[in-house]
Amino acid sequence: MILRVLPALILALAFTGAQACAEEFVYDRILVKVNDGIITKFDLDQEMKPVYAQLKGRVLSSAEKKQLARLRRQMLDKMVQDRLMDQEVARFGVTVDEKDIDDEIRRICKKRGMNEDEFGEVVKQDGLTLDEFRERLGEILKKQQLLSHMVSQKVVVTDTEIQEAYEADKDAYVLEKAIDLAIIMLPQDVAAKEVRKRILDGEMTFAEAAAKYSVGPASEEGGAIGEVEWSAIADDWKAALEGLEAGGVSEPLIVQGREALLELRKVAEDRMVPLEEVKDELYRKLLEQKHQEVFDGYFQDLRRRSVIVYMDDTNAGPETATE
Repeated sequence: MILRVLPALILALAFTGAQACAEEFVYDRILVKVNDGIITKFDLDQEMKPVYAQLKGRVLSSAEKKQLARLRRQMLDKMVQDRLMDQEVARFGVTVDEKDIDDEIRRICKKRGMNEDEFGEVVKQDGLTLDEFRERLGEILKKQQLLSHMVSQKVVVTDTEIQEAYEADKDAYVLEKAIDLAIIMLPQDVAAKEVRKRILDGEMTFAEAAAKYSVGPASEEGGAIGEVEWSAIADDWKAALEGLEAGGVSEPLIVQGREALLELRKVAEDRMVPLEEVKDELYRKLLEQKHQEVFDGYFQDLRRRSVIVYMDDTNAGPETATE
């Protein structure tokens, strides 16, 4: 997020057009007054440089110019937000030291699986020197500290809210059907139909038949396979189990070249992922939502308390990108 702020905006532009001669726009003007500060066209163009680099020397159609204008306005609004935050940082005297920046860079490297040299190359690809990146990172960390003070301390997620979120989104935590199976794989000289009849007639249990006849897995444990998700079962097994209730024994089928019988021990449907397994995930989700809600309220209040004047809304930019 820190390393690449603009690429997503760049990729949002799928411009086509013919090559053309470049025109230089060297004049500057105030676009927005933000309390005692200003944002100029030069400031905006500096932020838009990565976009212009992608469009350099291309004549833009009318539709493309409108798209570029919308992108410039989005960037301008973001810059207004950043200026307001910068002013709040200055007002509260928020500071970070070099250790904070070093720690954050190490965290980024670890998260992305990079060493310091690889990190430096990524920074260079973003058009920044390492010093410029550290300066920008420092500004971001100051804002994070401010938001942590203004927003995070007001956010609490309770166990009741987690339970309510779990109940409200139960469909997301429903597990698929699963069955508990046992199997008897018979030797060539024993007929599966005869063994099945003896089990159904009550002469022996499935487990006893497994111990006596089976040459398959877990014969001494009744041929137990354990719980298996229905979707993971082969089609011929599904066909053999179709219509059986718990405790039922399938018609004979062929498994690995041998006659076999399946016992449907138990069917598990409408199962839910236990709340304890998703509690942390729900907590993070609710925490993020609450952070955003509190931040939105904080920022709306900040805007209400500020004097923001858009001086010039003609931000369509050059017809030919030359930056």
